[in-house]
Amino acid sequence: MSNTDLLGYVAGILSTVSMIPQTIKSWRTKSTGDLSLMRYAMYSLGLILWTVYGFLIQSWPITIMSGVGSAFALSVLAMKIKYK
Repeated sequence: MSNTDLLGYVAGILSTVSMIPQTIKSWRTKSTGDLSLMRYAMYSLGLILWTVYGFLIQSWPITIMSGVGSAFALSVLAMKIKYK
């Protein structure tokens, strides 16, 4: 693994892990009133596009971390819509 890939994985892990507290809090409390629907919609779309981009250029750090981040962002987005 190159240093560049390692940097990509570390950045991706930190970005992805940062979504976990909000995902857990929203799931436990069933409350998302203070969250912006537009922010999570745009964030989710951005991560999906990063995932596709990473796949197209065959950059596995981008693909994997953006894919996992997309799952967390989409779950918060779904909860935002459900618990409106």
